Amino acid sequence: MRGIYRPRSRRGAIVAALTAVITGLSVTTASAEDSLWDSYIFEGPVGFKSRTWSDEKYSEVIFRNCSGPSAPYNVKVQMHRYRAAWPDDDYDTKTFTKCFDGYMAQSYGEWNDLPDGRYYFELAGIGGSSKVNVEVVFVDNTAAD
Repeated sequence: MRGIYRPRSRRGAIVAALTAVITGLSVTTASAEDSLWDSYIFEGPVGFKSRTWSDEKYSEVIFRNCSGPSAPYNVKVQMHRYRAAWPDDDYDTKTFTKCFDGYMAQSYGEWNDLPDGRYYFELAGIGGSSKVNVEVVFVDNTAAD
């Protein structure tokens, strides 16, 4: 499956910056004080899955600066709970649109009352394109922001 999804590091930041320069995107240093982790997505197709994280009760996924080769207008993000010996649990799908509105624009989805476990999100749909780029992805499991 195509798509790059890696944790931010010095190397990851350099790759993201070079990718942004090559594709004409703006580069900013993004941070979220309560972020569990942050990363990016480059050419993520429908069906693309994030890495997992441990959680209980609450998760928030934030996309900042979305774009695509064919100017998609929305991304559907579905939350899943990973279960090794069983089918994964599926939770609500959120539609992200505002992250396409320009520089520093962001969309977010919140999932509440989750059981303890390992979670990941999946790109369940991309409107207007087959791939999406997200300059910054934040995952937060702290409801007290």
